[in-house]
Amino acid sequence: MQASTLAALKELALQCARSAGELSLKRMKEPFTVEYKTSASDLVTAVDKEVEKHVISMILKRFPDHGILGEESTFAQDPAQFETLWVIDPIDGTTNYVHQQINFSVSIAVYHKGEGLVGVVYDPSRDELFYAVKGEGAYLNDRPLHLDRIVSLEEALLCTSVFWNKRAEQMGIDLIVKKLAGKVRGMRLLGSAALEMAYVAAGRLDGYVSLSLNAWDFGAGRILVEEAGGRVTTMTGTPLPYNEKSSVMACNPTFYEELQQYLHVAENTQTD
Repeated sequence: MQASTLAALKELALQCARSAGELSLKRMKEPFTVEYKTSASDLVTAVDKEVEKHVISMILKRFPDHGILGEESTFAQDPAQFETLWVIDPIDGTTNYVHQQINFSVSIAVYHKGEGLVGVVYDPSRDELFYAVKGEGAYLNDRPLHLDRIVSLEEALLCTSVFWNKRAEQMGIDLIVKKLAGKVRGMRLLGSAALEMAYVAAGRLDGYVSLSLNAWDFGAGRILVEEAGGRVTTMTGTPLPYNEKSSVMACNPTFYEELQQYLHVAENTQTD
């Protein structure tokens, strides 16, 4: 892909993220409806849908031949038909958006033939813009991000969503992670996978583990962590897909092997 095209994709992704964030903050101050998806803990708001439609409109106005894979499924066509695919989550952390009004984010990624080109995660409540371009590094508000600190597993601050996952309980993976929690320096849970992976890229967290995430949850965060020098794979160590659900393990590279060994019990039972 030409440098000029890549630059145009980056610029539009940044514009979309900021615009989506501004709209989410504006709507937060107004009454909005909240609905259940699959359960009382799986929420969607009218704002999620409005923000996704807004972002899709911005993208297709500039690149009408691109496809969209979005959480709210407001794109009418089959995303698999497109060589260039935008993978977006308009509000990652909707429950936080509804209850806390912090710790939510806009996640926007661009993939071309399965290769991650641009990743943007924007935290509008703190005005923090994390972004990365393939081969050009990762940044937080234009400050370069480099995972060059040596971290052992015992020194690591990790983040995970495994503890409340019913499938993890059925497979015993929650027990593995609970044991892991006793070995590392600490465990955190923010409730926004995109933001948590952005924090790994920024060195605020040393690693993130999830048994099951949708593509729009990790699409941008994956590019951020990799461009910052981190490792991102499935829990079993295989490459992440770009357009389907998967387990995710993202971390500082210095303890990747040690973390993977700790989670290896799941290899024969977990399906990516």
